[in-house]
Amino acid sequence: MCGIAGNIHPNRDVAERALSAMTRVQAHRGPDDEGLEVITKKGGTLVFGHRRLAIIDLSPAGHQPMQDPETGNWITFNGEIYNFQELRRILEKKGLEFRTKADTEVILKAYAVWGRECVNQFRGIFAFGIWNTKRETLFLARDQLGVKPLYYHQGKDCFIFASEVRAILVSDLVPRKLDINGLYSYLAYGSVQDPYTLIEGINSLLPGHFIEWKEGDIYIHRYWHLPPPEAVNPQLPKDVYYQVAEVLSDAVRNQLISDVPLGAFMSGGIDSTAIAALMQKTSTAPAKTFSIVFDEAKYDERKYSRLAAKHIGTDHTELELRGGTVRKDLPQALSAYDQPSIDGLNTYFVSKVTKEAGLTVALSGVGGDEIFGGYDGYSKSLLAERWGKPIQAFASFVPGPLCRMLNRWNGSEPIRKVLSLLNTRRHPYFISRRLFSNWQIGQLLHRDIPRISSWEPETFDRIEREVKGYDSINRTSAFELQTYMLSTLLRDTDQMSMAHALEVRVPLIDHKLVEFLFTLPGYLKVDKNFPKPLLTKALDNDIPKECIFRPKRGFELPFEVWLREKLQEEMKESFLNSREDEAWPLGKKGLSQIWQEFQRGKLNWSRMWGIYVLQHWINLWGLRSQIK
Repeated sequence: MCGIAGNIHPNRDVAERALSAMTRVQAHRGPDDEGLEVITKKGGTLVFGHRRLAIIDLSPAGHQPMQDPETGNWITFNGEIYNFQELRRILEKKGLEFRTKADTEVILKAYAVWGRECVNQFRGIFAFGIWNTKRETLFLARDQLGVKPLYYHQGKDCFIFASEVRAILVSDLVPRKLDINGLYSYLAYGSVQDPYTLIEGINSLLPGHFIEWKEGDIYIHRYWHLPPPEAVNPQLPKDVYYQVAEVLSDAVRNQLISDVPLGAFMSGGIDSTAIAALMQKTSTAPAKTFSIVFDEAKYDERKYSRLAAKHIGTDHTELELRGGTVRKDLPQALSAYDQPSIDGLNTYFVSKVTKEAGLTVALSGVGGDEIFGGYDGYSKSLLAERWGKPIQAFASFVPGPLCRMLNRWNGSEPIRKVLSLLNTRRHPYFISRRLFSNWQIGQLLHRDIPRISSWEPETFDRIEREVKGYDSINRTSAFELQTYMLSTLLRDTDQMSMAHALEVRVPLIDHKLVEFLFTLPGYLKVDKNFPKPLLTKALDNDIPKECIFRPKRGFELPFEVWLREKLQEEMKESFLNSREDEAWPLGKKGLSQIWQEFQRGKLNWSRMWGIYVLQHWINLWGLRSQIK
């Protein structure tokens, strides 16, 4: 895992100065090495920057930016290509010679042979930029599910890309202006929805897409998508659980390749325990696993993680986390957010202890719920679909003014979500995931912020069209993968683990596994009497029954307790005692109102935390300077 950056600019001094700052601010992503390469091109300069976290081929031969001596092409690459050894053998049979053992060189050679179609050969997590010296073309690509981030800015005289938004900001080539669409999407969902960011002019390259830049023009193409609904096989194979186990095992086995110490996060839940069990099957020594435990019994999972570790035979480490510790480390944790989020601190702290234990790579169960049909949010999404459409149909008989009035009903969150369905034709899934309605957002915002209703990204429309033919369970999975998982879970996993220079791999959303699961009917994933049957039955006795039939809860910190105790005064100060200019882009009245609703138990703690993180991020990057 690494930090990458690139800048095309007519002025060489400006380009170099910007890239130096961009590379330096991403040092946490790659403490092992750094590189900067200036490439002269017609009409200007291209500069590639790189911060290296050495995982494969730890020798200096893995230094980046890396050049292919045969073609003259350059690359800066973040991620891992898990099938690089297989691709290397294929390329060697075509007569190509290799000088390193790194997967980076395999990408360069694959591009030389297959051009932009090379992305269809890669199985892994990646974001990279390749400069085609002969054609003077820049090629950028992001992995199929969006595990690794890639941001870009197309300016009048420049084109910039990087692993993090902050890297583009410190280039000083992009005005620090708040993006209104990004702000609305953050308040609506608790994370900025791809392809938006919170900075106007900076976009996220969507998963499964690539960009080609040539002479100031960019071409964006989608190279991967989920299998179409007609790919579902209605004739269920008799050995379906065996097939699932085989694809799962292959996904985990592929992701164990590493030249540095490797382990796994394990809470004792189904997903993390499944990964640990499959890891242990490939190892003669105990696999290393890690979990966070708490004093608060409601949130503590040590009983299950210990039971799983004993059953599987892992070398298990626990970190006991207290509210006081969180408060002490909060400034560093908040600074780790490249983009704000309602989530992520859990990953920050488990990554911290994992890195301190000497590991550089950890496997995580992220995506297991979204692809195998688990947790409360998934069932709520299915419930929203079941009842949302009839409610929306009923709305056509309700006068518009009455619908709008009902949408402002200040009741409980479930009631507000039901009433929101009366005012949208959007699929009910999106309402089930909302934190604040458009009306609530309008009440929250500072008077200088425009009130808009058409802020949602075009990708929402595309996703709705593409998932229409799925059954309700596969449709929910498809929604989850392309919204909540992409813009919250994966982004948080990347930014919070890389804050500690820890590479996190996510085998449960290996794109080959995802493709296979979308050829199976959705009913296999949901059984009210058997949690995640497609996963748990496939692994049979590998997961302790106590970990399967346990009360379900996500891997989360006891924030509701801490917000009312250890962090109460700090949060109260932020919400009630800020000046009008300090509250911007929110208004003092709106902040005070939601604080009161939280105190009365009408708002979940996640709403409070999400706003607190947003305010901190805006202050950190000086965005309030645009106030008139």
